[in-house]
Amino acid sequence: MIILEQKHENFRFKSMDQLKQKIDDLNLDLHLIPNVDSLKQPLKIRNLSISNRLCIHPMEGCDATADGSPTILTKRRYHRFGSSGVGIIWYESTAINPQGRSNPFQLMLNEENKNAFQDIIKEAEKAEDQLNKDNGIFTKSIKILQLNHSGRYSRPGKKFPQRMYSYEPLDKVYHQTLSDGKILTDSDLEEIETFFRESTKLAKEIGFDGVDIKICHRYLLNESLSAFTRGDSKYGGDLYSTRTRWLKSIIKDMVSQFSSNNFLICSRMNIYDGIPYPYGWGVESQISDIYPPVPNLTEPIQLIKDLHDIGVDLFNLTIGNPYFDSSISRPFDQPVQGAKLPNEHPLQGVFRFINLTRKIKSSIPSDVKIIGTGYSWLREYSPYIAAYEVSQGNVDIVGFGRMAFANPEFGQQIILNNRLDPKKCCITCSKCTELMRKGTVTGCVIRDSHIYQPYFKGKQRENN
Repeated sequence: MIILEQKHENFRFKSMDQLKQKIDDLNLDLHLIPNVDSLKQPLKIRNLSISNRLCIHPMEGCDATADGSPTILTKRRYHRFGSSGVGIIWYESTAINPQGRSNPFQLMLNEENKNAFQDIIKEAEKAEDQLNKDNGIFTKSIKILQLNHSGRYSRPGKKFPQRMYSYEPLDKVYHQTLSDGKILTDSDLEEIETFFRESTKLAKEIGFDGVDIKICHRYLLNESLSAFTRGDSKYGGDLYSTRTRWLKSIIKDMVSQFSSNNFLICSRMNIYDGIPYPYGWGVESQISDIYPPVPNLTEPIQLIKDLHDIGVDLFNLTIGNPYFDSSISRPFDQPVQGAKLPNEHPLQGVFRFINLTRKIKSSIPSDVKIIGTGYSWLREYSPYIAAYEVSQGNVDIVGFGRMAFANPEFGQQIILNNRLDPKKCCITCSKCTELMRKGTVTGCVIRDSHIYQPYFKGKQRENN
C-alpha cells in the first residue's frame, strides 16, 4: 500500500499570519478573512427562517436511559447548545429501534418516551429565550433530529453487527469477527423502513422542525451505498440504481408522508468514505494501493440531485469513518489512546473537507442548501476560514461538532464579538471520543472537566 505522507503537527499558531504561512507552505487553497459578517446573514429554507449561518452538528452524549429517554445530562447538553446562538441545532443520533442502537445508552424515540424528548427541545428553547432577552438579536434555532440505524456498529447490549456485506478490515478495527451479527437480507432492510417512518411521525408530532435520515460514517444507510459486493440482492451490486434503491425508497416515503414547508426531511451524508473501492463510496472505482483513496464525487453529486428531486433541500456533508480512520473524519492533535498519528498534516484534512464540499456545492442546484464540516481543528481561526467559504458561496452554513462540546457559546461569541475565545476552544485531544470508547457518557474532558473528567478517570456510569 502506498501511503501519501506529510508530517503531522499539532496546532501551535499564535497569529493568523503564522497559520497563513503554514497554509502557503503546504500549498493549500485555504483563505482567511477578518470580516465574519457572512456568518451572521439569515437564510430561509421553505418557510423555516435560519437566523445565521452557524450549526451545531449531532454530538452524541451516550447518556440516555435503558429505554432511550433523555437524562439530566442530556437536558443539560441541549440547554447549553441553546445558549450557543446558532441558527440550527442538529440533535444527536437517535436510534429507530432497539436492534439499531450503537450503544445501550443511545437516545431512542418511541411512543412511551416522546414527552421526555419534548423536554430537550424545551431546554434549548429556554436558553434561546434567555439569550434573546439578554441581547435582543437572537431567535430560536431550527431543530433537526438525526435518525439512525447503526448497522455494522450496532451494539444494543453486546456488539451485534448488522452488515450490508462482509469486509474484514472494518470488523478487525472494531474487534468483531465475521461470525458476529448477520448480513441483513432484503426483507430485513424493508422491515427497517417502517421504523424510520414511525420515528419521523413522532419527531414531527413533538415539535422538531425536521429529521435527518443519517447516511454517514459507515452506519447502515451509508454502507448501503457502497454495497458493490452485495450479491443476489435488489439493493446492491455494480449499478448505482440498485445500491441507492433502498435509501431512495425510505426518503420517498418520508417526504410523501411528512415533508412540508415547515418540516424538513434532510440528511447528514458522507460524500467520501475514505475506504478503498469496492468497499468505499465516493472513491475512484478501481483497485489502487494509494491511501487515502482518491475521491470521486460522481455518485455523491448524482445522489444529492436525485434526493433533491424527491424533496430534500438540506444536506449536512461529512466524510470518512471514525471507527476505521478517525483522522479523515475529524482532524486532531492527539488520537484516541492506542491509535497512530495520521500521515498528513491536520490542515490537509481540513482542506479535504472544504475542497470536497466546494466541489459538491458547485455541481448541484443553487436551491439545495449545504452545511459544511471540518472546522474545529482551526480553533479561534475557524470563523475566518468559515466566513470566506460562505462569502464565496462555497457552502451555505458551517457546522461545528467538538467545538460545541468544548465551547457551547461559540455561536454568540462569533455573532457578538466577531471572534472565538481561544481559552474555550476545542483542542482536538480526542478525549471525548475516548469516553465513548470506554462505554461511558461523552463530553469535553478539558473545558467541561467538572462533569466529564471523573468519567474519564474511571467513575462508574450512574443513572442520571
